[in-house]
Amino acid sequence: MAVARTKSWDRPAAVERLRDQTFDVLVVGGGITGAGVARDAALRGLTVAVVEAGDWAAGTSSRTTKLAHGGLRYLEQLDFGLVRTALAERAVLLAIAPHLTRATPFLLPVYAGRSRPSWELRAGLWLYDALAGTRRLGRHRVLDPGAALEREPELSPRGLRGAGLYWDARVLDARLVVETVADARRAGAVAASYCSVEDLERGRDGWAAEVHDRRSGEAFTLRARSCVAAVGPWTDRLRRRVAPMRAPLLSPTRGVHCVVRHSRLPLRDPTALFARDGRLYFAVPEGAWTYVGTTDTDVGGDVSDLSAPDRDVRYLVEATADALARPIDADDVVGAWAGWRPLVRARRRKDPGAISRDDVIERTAPRLVTVAGGKLTTYRAMAEEAVDRLVEDAGFDCGPCVTASRPLVPAGLGGEGPAPGTDPEAVARARTLFGSDADEVFARWRDDPASAEPLGGDFSCTRAEVQRAAREMVETLDDLVDRRLLAIPGGVPIAPDTLSRIVDAAAAQLGWSPGRQSMEIAAFRAGADRWPARADAGRSRTHAGV
Repeated sequence: MAVARTKSWDRPAAVERLRDQTFDVLVVGGGITGAGVARDAALRGLTVAVVEAGDWAAGTSSRTTKLAHGGLRYLEQLDFGLVRTALAERAVLLAIAPHLTRATPFLLPVYAGRSRPSWELRAGLWLYDALAGTRRLGRHRVLDPGAALEREPELSPRGLRGAGLYWDARVLDARLVVETVADARRAGAVAASYCSVEDLERGRDGWAAEVHDRRSGEAFTLRARSCVAAVGPWTDRLRRRVAPMRAPLLSPTRGVHCVVRHSRLPLRDPTALFARDGRLYFAVPEGAWTYVGTTDTDVGGDVSDLSAPDRDVRYLVEATADALARPIDADDVVGAWAGWRPLVRARRRKDPGAISRDDVIERTAPRLVTVAGGKLTTYRAMAEEAVDRLVEDAGFDCGPCVTASRPLVPAGLGGEGPAPGTDPEAVARARTLFGSDADEVFARWRDDPASAEPLGGDFSCTRAEVQRAAREMVETLDDLVDRRLLAIPGGVPIAPDTLSRIVDAAAAQLGWSPGRQSMEIAAFRAGADRWPARADAGRSRTHAGV
């Protein structure tokens, strides 16, 4: 049996260290950017604390289109630098997290009057490959209408002029965050979720953060010589506390995805489509599901509200009408999720879809660096630049950045692998979720065949996988199901008996009493980010403090 490398998370011990120790760096925010900063700084030899107001990745980083891509549509905005950087970072992700990231062909159909002209498609795909250079994943092709329909029979033939077939990558976004935090912990960082920073003050020797422990209800002061703010859509809220005269950095927009069963929309490849208003969005098959998105809506208001409005879901449903032979309708939607995009504010008013996904790394105050904007694919490069800035500002003596070459999960220890005859899809899923640590799951399957049975219905994960995932800094059932196992897309309901089996499998690892188990099931089912949205539930408002 492979030796377990991920120890159970002792959250109270981590919080106690946050109270007692003075750190070189405090990272505020546990999305992908904050996780990347914490990992980078810890691997350079700095002492690091990283706190997150909710669960890791719960705010924006688990609510993406789950792509590691250069951003083909940014070529229209002439943002060649962003595309080149993103394509380079796509290659890094494929190298350091090959179990979470996979190269995939994408289809881009062209329709008369609703898409870009064929010459523009050809030029864009050629340029996309050229910017990738030696990191290109495959050569693009241009298909005539017949070849396009042969490749994807679900496309509507009406007005079809052909399609482009190009290569990009997909990524398990929430697990990327969790594993990045886990590697930061292996390097010595102290990490605590459900700890919100309520105030941040600069002193003679650095920064003092007033932290609210949202599990115990207690407050404490966390001290550090320097600080990085990486709180995504909540950036301006935090900046106002330390630099009230600065103009806002962001214009957040809401991005919504909806989910249908794959049997209803059985696409073969991820497909890029143009809506009637000219916006590019994706329809992505994933196992038993196909998800469609994203919207990009500037609505202002409370960025803590992560529910998916009906009108956004209707927009996506209607957008597919012209491109599919069998358009979906509202009754086909079985789930939806929403996330706020931390887009950098444009100097001039723009349509939200045209705002750059570039990033800003700002010295907000002495020894305080703010990271804003950007996209999932470029998180590592953003983190490297942020730590470089902080090291220069604070005068730290530390090593260089090594995050581009160090794998997120250490090499395997030579486990026996799955037993002969084990379901190949289950084996592939476990390898995808846990990398080489899947050998631990396989050993449990061999020792206890019942632990290899799916826990029910649409939830394909097994008891052994649930028990393995429960060690990964889990505090709630939402954390376990939505951001550790990723067996069902966010917002899709799970049958009560299946939830009971999941909780039963995890209870011993998490120390949950029967009363706590019932509470977690009830809270999961009442969550405001389950579909359909329940505005009065309030469960998605995890970021009242940053």
